Amino acid sequence: MIQVRAIDRENIQYLVRNLEDFEKDKAIKSGLRAAVNVFRVKGRSNLRARLLHHGKQTNHLMNSFTTRVKRNKLGALSGFDRPGGNHAHLVDRGTKRRYTKAGTTRDIMPGNSFWDDAKQTEENKAMQAIYQSVQKAIQRINDRR
Repeated sequence: MIQVRAIDRENIQYLVRNLEDFEKDKAIKSGLRAAVNVFRVKGRSNLRARLLHHGKQTNHLMNSFTTRVKRNKLGALSGFDRPGGNHAHLVDRGTKRRYTKAGTTRDIMPGNSFWDDAKQTEENKAMQAIYQSVQKAIQRINDRR
């Protein structure tokens, strides 16, 4: 799971200073939703580029990418849902050589780091998405007045 928090709270609070409380929540939550969608899109594209080729099908994993904005706190989560998300960590980090009780080995799967790379490369883009989406939401709210 990738958790997104608005680190620079003062700037965001400055943007929403003239809005009412429920409008502030809507604007900030739309910004957080935009930020976690950045991670979701990059994670899916990384997975597509690194794993999906002839003979490899990961439809459950591709469909398990999910995002959620927290209800009572300022924050959002991006990660995996069922049924494919149960094994996402194995695809991301890989597996080592495993032995059964009978002594036979199970296959090794090299990790392809699609999710860890999405987190590292898209962090700045996600912060920009928060600011831009909050500004758009404020503009929409002000246009309605």
